[in-house]
Amino acid sequence: MELFFQKYKFLLVPAVLAVFLFGGLFFYYQRSHPKKVAIPPRPEVTLTIIPGWNLRQVADYLVEKGLASSTQAVYDITGEPTKKFDTKEQLNFWPETVVTHMKPYGLSMEGYLAPETIRVFADADLADGVIRKFELEREIELEKILPDIQAADIEGTKKTLHQILTMASIVEKEVKHDSDRAIVADILWRRLQKGWALQVDSSVHYAVDKTGNVYTTAKDRQVDSAWNTYKYPGLPPGPICNPSIESIKAAIYPVKNDYWYFLSDTDGNMHYAKTLDEHNQNKYKYLR
Repeated sequence: MELFFQKYKFLLVPAVLAVFLFGGLFFYYQRSHPKKVAIPPRPEVTLTIIPGWNLRQVADYLVEKGLASSTQAVYDITGEPTKKFDTKEQLNFWPETVVTHMKPYGLSMEGYLAPETIRVFADADLADGVIRKFELEREIELEKILPDIQAADIEGTKKTLHQILTMASIVEKEVKHDSDRAIVADILWRRLQKGWALQVDSSVHYAVDKTGNVYTTAKDRQVDSAWNTYKYPGLPPGPICNPSIESIKAAIYPVKNDYWYFLSDTDGNMHYAKTLDEHNQNKYKYLR
């Protein structure tokens, strides 16, 4: 062994230097080229607003999904359903001039959220990351049909976007099948033109916060709310739900007909009548 070291000792120092040199280079490379650590994916949530849901249902849904701490947190952003113009006295002070192509001041965002499916981050900001996205989807939808809205001459009268959305929301709640929507829209527009009260149960349900039953009671119909179309003629101050694009188009393009009355049976099938007597017969036949 001693003879080996004597023979090769001249190689020992370069070998040691080489080890230190390569070790230093390796250490430098590791420091200057750190390993990329994969960033864990940010959890996302899929949200779907169903056509016909009102803001109360949307608020409950967002709480259930963990994106809102309470329904009031949602209302702080969207406004609370029927919070304004609830009574006859408030209705009398509601000027027609506030109805423009935009949402009237003081009303909630009812009707202005799109019934669509979106994906958001699980920790998204409620206002900008969730509600604003649904609002933007509605704006995109309406932008596509804005020329139709501007050109619409329903019953010989121009209608504002807000009025069309309000009518569409009623059609959405009153009618189950798309094939009936434009027919019912024509009946309701003509009722308004004649000065009739619309007398639709869906608006009363909205006023009293009632779900799950398509009919109203005599007590329901006595509630003093601007959304009570049994008590007050004309359109309610605003939409009663977030209508589908099909209902909006039905409100823009009503199908002319000779009916004045309609009712939906328990299966959602629509039955029309030209006279009150015929309507009462339909009630007796289909709602017993």
